[in-house]
Order: sequence, then structure tokens, then C-alpha cells
Amino acid sequence: MAKKKKEKYEKGAVPFIPVHILKEAAAAYIFLGILIPLAILYPFEAMEPANPFVTPEHIKPEWYFLAAYQILRLVPSKALGLTVQAIAILAIILLPFWDTGAERNFRKRPLFAIIAAISVLAYMALTIWGMYS
Repeated sequence: MAKKKKEKYEKGAVPFIPVHILKEAAAAYIFLGILIPLAILYPFEAMEPANPFVTPEHIKPEWYFLAAYQILRLVPSKALGLTVQAIAILAIILLPFWDTGAERNFRKRPLFAIIAAISVLAYMALTIWGMYS
């Protein structure tokens, strides 16, 4: 068995435990040796403390929530806006069960291609509208 290991290493294989572990440990120590002095010499300056009783003027969500946020702003009833979004998400989840056709090429299925294109364009339009409104 010892012969097989020796032959393996002679062919150019490098043992993982002593070689790679030591390289990773050395890289980690170098990184920490640079990071810790920088953190000590240039500490992070705290900003003014947050006031939980003062709400900022206008809060916008991250870009991936802007379409949903814009729908909630457009619909007068918040319950209706949430219902519309829940139905859209449920439709996306149930689409594989509704779509039982044997054809998978989207060019041969114009109805689903049009529905998908309209959905993507509507999502993009609502996101852009939410970003600039």
C-alpha cells in the first residue's frame, strides 16, 4: 500500500493535507495580517444614530421588488394588489401543470410565447416605472 502512494506522488500528484492546507493557512494569515492592522489604524466611523420614530421622506425598495411595489402603488386597495400578485405567482408555479402539450419549441407555440413576452415586458415596465416615480 505504501508503494502505491509513493508511485502516485512520483507521477506528479500532490498530497492535499500537508501541501494545500498549508498554502490556504498561509494565505489566510497574510490576509488577516493586512486586514487587522488596517482595521486598527483606520476604524470605521459611526454615523449619526438611527431614530426609530422618524421615517425618511420616501423609501424605495431594492430594484427586484420595484415591480411589486409599483403594483401596490397603482391599485387603490392593498388587498386587491396583494391578491393580484399572489395570483400571478400561483400562475407561474402552476404553469407546468397546465401546459401539457408535447411540443416544447416556443416558436411553434405562439400563444405561450406571446404571454411570456408580455409578462416579461410588463415586469420590466413596472420596474422602470417604479424606479422613476
